[in-house]
Amino acid sequence: MSTPLGEVCVHITGPDPATAPNLLLLHANPGDHRDFDPITSELAETYAIAAVDWPGYGRSTVSDPQSVTADGLADVAEIVWDALSTNGFRNATVIGSSVGGYAAIRLAQRRPDEMTGLVLVQSAGFTPATAMTRAVSRIMGNRRVARAVVGPSARAYLGPLRRGGVRAVYDRARRIAADRTRLDVYRSVWRSFADPNLDLRAQAPLLAGVPALVVWGKYDPINPWLLNRRGITRILPHADVAVLPTRHEPFCEQPELFLEAITPFLHRHAGMAS
Repeated sequence: MSTPLGEVCVHITGPDPATAPNLLLLHANPGDHRDFDPITSELAETYAIAAVDWPGYGRSTVSDPQSVTADGLADVAEIVWDALSTNGFRNATVIGSSVGGYAAIRLAQRRPDEMTGLVLVQSAGFTPATAMTRAVSRIMGNRRVARAVVGPSARAYLGPLRRGGVRAVYDRARRIAADRTRLDVYRSVWRSFADPNLDLRAQAPLLAGVPALVVWGKYDPINPWLLNRRGITRILPHADVAVLPTRHEPFCEQPELFLEAITPFLHRHAGMAS
């Protein structure tokens, strides 16, 4: 589907969205819908799933790689949801990873009556905006730095390659260094994290009417639990929280543990389509 940032591909699987509960999956930067592969097949036995490739990633195109921002991805999520809602999808629970979590929060702000719940995995928006975090964002936005660190940083935040689907996600991430377009998307999203608008604490509390589950990897080196826990409590005081012995993508590293953590929440809140 067409968006201001490019032609976005949405991968749909599972039962008929008109008769099954709906899930919308929003991945991290970098990545694509395949990051969720370790959990998708099991979830698709029950849920109609729409998994997005952000502009420039997966099978999606990008019109201007250096214009992609976290808020721009939130706009894309809204466009995607509006298109899905005219094609049988209703009342979705959103699973958002990292910048996908931030986009999920913004989507729920704009469409609160159409979201049955949020599962926020290592979501952006909870970390305090400081001079240091802004400097890191700007440094990661530098092409030379981004090219040098995209592979090693993925290796650090994904965890052991032998676990779950980690190796496949890591292999895709490290290849970005040789792909100018995707590298520019990667660093543009990183640069956007310096935007004060991404500090959701200034708007706290949020989404009192939308159930939320925050899932965090205790050993994530790139978005640590200790830097986020106060922001989570302030922004989403009603949210359930599950801290797992994983890193940045627990659904990829330990899919069985992740599913165990989210299944009760999905059973309570992922309503049937009407």
